[in-house]
Amino acid sequence: MIIRDAIHGNVELGGLEGRIMDTAEFQRLRGIKQLGMTHLVYPGAMHTRFEHSIGTMHLASLICERLGASGEEKAKMRVQALLHDIGHNAFSHESEKAIRKFFGSHEEIGKEKIAKGEIGDIIRENFSVSEIAGDAGEIICSDVGADRMDYLHRDAYYTGVSYGTVDTDRVIHTLEMDDGGLVVGKRGLEAAEMLLVGRFMMFSNVYLHKTVRIASAMLNKGISGAISEGMEPEAFLEGTDDSVLRMMRETPSGEKYAGALLRRELYKEAHSVEGVIVDPETAAKELSDECSCDVLVDLPPVLSKKPRIRARVNGKLGLLVDESDLVRSLFMAEEKRKRTLILCPKGEREKVHKSAKAYFR
Repeated sequence: MIIRDAIHGNVELGGLEGRIMDTAEFQRLRGIKQLGMTHLVYPGAMHTRFEHSIGTMHLASLICERLGASGEEKAKMRVQALLHDIGHNAFSHESEKAIRKFFGSHEEIGKEKIAKGEIGDIIRENFSVSEIAGDAGEIICSDVGADRMDYLHRDAYYTGVSYGTVDTDRVIHTLEMDDGGLVVGKRGLEAAEMLLVGRFMMFSNVYLHKTVRIASAMLNKGISGAISEGMEPEAFLEGTDDSVLRMMRETPSGEKYAGALLRRELYKEAHSVEGVIVDPETAAKELSDECSCDVLVDLPPVLSKKPRIRARVNGKLGLLVDESDLVRSLFMAEEKRKRTLILCPKGEREKVHKSAKAYFR
């Protein structure tokens, strides 16, 4: 089977991979947008976990070839990469705040889905399920792994920005493997730096765009309300973005927020606070009571730990963050940009701004 991918061109799948892709569980990923509510800001961001999974498999395969892995080892890595996002809920990461307490992380959900049902039966014909459902290794999930390189490039393409374009060929061509895992060779240092620059710019301008954060905060409030009013959390494991939005609208809280998102009637930023506040739930309730309107408090997410990219610099092996002034400056800038947002309906903005300014003084 050959699939024409917008990013990587022709991607070939073997018989086992094609059968996995044709299962209902994998086809469901066609209905899970890669970037959740981001299409409300960047209209082209309608791509899904389906094509990202195929792209990740393709890049993982190229990394295996670069490192000399072949045969069964490469075949297992391709299947593991293909299935690395099978556990995502509806709305991908944007629903995890509200759903994680019920089912755990999407990685944990994915392991269970791989072990059970049709996908597990197909895998058992060739491999042990535990081999495929185990923790994904560095080839897939590291800072220079197939997952990150695919989503940065793919998200940049579909949002129409250039920040995340990654020179995947250069990075992959210089990768090495030693006892401690993946290493970027000396000829790949600049490409690895630009990968991290691209990641930083995508977070600043796309993933954490203020309006994207507002839509995500409204979505999570709607999810929590809908579940408290009787909607089954399991719907997020089995449904797609569209089907879950319809179910949410059958509850009062779900209709309030899901309906507004569908009409793109988004809340506005009334105030912001530098850094992360201690008790956002209490702040939101007290401001809502004081202003007699709905107030949401959205914390800045923890973007990531410092990158663990190992590189060879001047013949010595070390962490790229220790050797690169550019990479260190990126993470310093990342910390300085974190702000807590105080959100409310458009017509209540001035009133909430005054109250929030006094509240956080």
